[in-house]
Amino acid sequence: MKSVYDLEPNIKHYGCMIDLLGRAGQLEEAEELVRSMPMRADIVIWGTLLAACRTHGNVEIGERAARSLAALEPSHGGSRVLLSNIYADAGRWEDVSVVRRVMQSQKTNRMPGCSGFVR
Repeated sequence: MKSVYDLEPNIKHYGCMIDLLGRAGQLEEAEELVRSMPMRADIVIWGTLLAACRTHGNVEIGERAARSLAALEPSHGGSRVLLSNIYADAGRWEDVSVVRRVMQSQKTNRMPGCSGFVR
């Protein structure tokens, strides 16, 4: 982008790349891109990586993404739910229980999902 179009990528461009890499299962590359970004990753970036970890069952990177997300937004319940689901998919039931207990004790916020239709 920079060399061909002289266009400096912003956080939305990085978010798209992380989503594409995550969907393709290239989680290590996606995590490396997050760490090498010239700006600080936000909750959308870390959430995108965490969701890709759930899809592909990568517990190790998922844990790091969840820790980074929690550091930015401690009451973000969605990240805890995703981490709990990653643990459940891996059969790590004790870890599922720990995450759920933390959610209950800290009263984390979790917005219910919704969809819409616009005509």
